[in-house]
Amino acid sequence: MKKESLICFRASRDLHGSLAQVAKEEQRSLSSTIEIALIRYLKERKAFHGVEKEKRQYPRETLSIPAIINKHEPEQMGVGAITDISLCGVRVLIPKDFNHKMIIDSQCARFEIVFTLPAVNMPIKLTCESKRVVDSPDSIHIGASFVDANFQSYRALQTYLM
Repeated sequence: MKKESLICFRASRDLHGSLAQVAKEEQRSLSSTIEIALIRYLKERKAFHGVEKEKRQYPRETLSIPAIINKHEPEQMGVGAITDISLCGVRVLIPKDFNHKMIIDSQCARFEIVFTLPAVNMPIKLTCESKRVVDSPDSIHIGASFVDANFQSYRALQTYLM
């Protein structure tokens, strides 16, 4: 989306601080974070008239489901939550309380994730590779792509997302 207009407005220190914290956690600029918040608000109100092209090959589905995360080298197992998913990847949140049990602190770390999708009566098991790791005060956010899946798991994911 071409950015051709400038919007300036005053905000409270609390609002500015909250937006700055979110921007830092997501490793985005403050301007980009505000733009995303405004677009989400307008979409909720069905008032967004811009033509927004999806940058990703597959759109993400926002959800919140528990997941078991298993890292084979060294043997580690932990609990997290999937915050969004697509046909090619997933974003996982691992609370800091569980961080000592699960260490995924770099790009290209491989791990296995097991979860159950709503209305799907089978566990989904996928091997992932971390692409982005963001450390926030209370959790770690991991963006990962799928590198391996058995046919049934991937088929169930496809059915759910389409």
